[in-house]
Amino acid sequence: MRVPASPSWPAALCPGLVFAAGVAVFDVVLGADVGLLPLFAVCPALTACCSPPRKVVTCGFVALLLCAAVAAYDDLFFTRRGAVALISVALVTGASAVAAQARVRHERRATRHRMISEFVQSVILAPVPQDTAPARIAASYLSATEDARIGGDFYEVVPAPGGVRVVIGDVQGKGLSAVRTATVMLSAFRMSAHDSADLGEVAAKMADALQRRGVDEQFVTAVLAELAPSGRLTLLSFGHPPPLVVRADGGHELAQPPSHALPFGLEWLEAEPPEPSHVELADGDRVLLYTDGLAEARNAEDAFYPLVRRVRLLRGESLDDCLVHVRSDVHAHTESGVDDDSALLLMEFRAAG
Repeated sequence: MRVPASPSWPAALCPGLVFAAGVAVFDVVLGADVGLLPLFAVCPALTACCSPPRKVVTCGFVALLLCAAVAAYDDLFFTRRGAVALISVALVTGASAVAAQARVRHERRATRHRMISEFVQSVILAPVPQDTAPARIAASYLSATEDARIGGDFYEVVPAPGGVRVVIGDVQGKGLSAVRTATVMLSAFRMSAHDSADLGEVAAKMADALQRRGVDEQFVTAVLAELAPSGRLTLLSFGHPPPLVVRADGGHELAQPPSHALPFGLEWLEAEPPEPSHVELADGDRVLLYTDGLAEARNAEDAFYPLVRRVRLLRGESLDDCLVHVRSDVHAHTESGVDDDSALLLMEFRAAG
């Protein structure tokens, strides 16, 4: 796998060499009594911050030559002060080269991990179709894990004979186990969404897939949605945050389910399946489906992100830009970034004709 190229030689060596030149100039101007010779040891340490070992050694060699030249100029070359300065530059150069080698290995591992996670995301969370009658759709995923691109949140869009069917969900927990469970749920949805008679049948097949997976003490919250060409939006919620409906005429509301149902994986606690709810959409109305990484994002005062009060951010011309604005606003609200994975899916109903 290819890794990002290192900075060019002049750019990588510049901080250390500039510092070395500055030490030499100041020593000549201020005189030998000031005692600047040990500062030459800083030069390879500066270079190690952004360069591979061979460039650190090059900078250290140049600093060693300058240190020797300045020591000779100050008549200190054969003195204890001169010897200590030269030995210090040599030792710091060696230590900096070792540190640079460790940093380079870490950066390469991190790059490989990012590339692998991006590949995994492309397989698990394939790009959603942006224009699937009767809707325009945009999606966004943000992992709270540093250097990761995928977690336990998921979404999918599948064209169906009666319109389009959508799922968004959140797996309890984190790590590879959550990713595997998300993959199971997505696979079950993809295989059943097109041919099943209704969302209840799709949900039943997803629940069966999770049960066959044999996950102990792990559950999945989710919302299944079906948008018909007439504008009728059917929702089936399994313990998930309610979608936000943004009306083209300026109104908005949360599509609360008629009754609260348990998440997938906890069916044994409740015999009755969730009741579907319905929302009638007009041309241009939008629906935001999201996971609790958005709904429960907190600021320094422990206040949740006020999604409903930020509904204006979802009224832009471009659906993708709307999600970008929401992400930026959440980041500004939390100040330190999110601490949970977050998936967003924005649909706009487009009436036929």
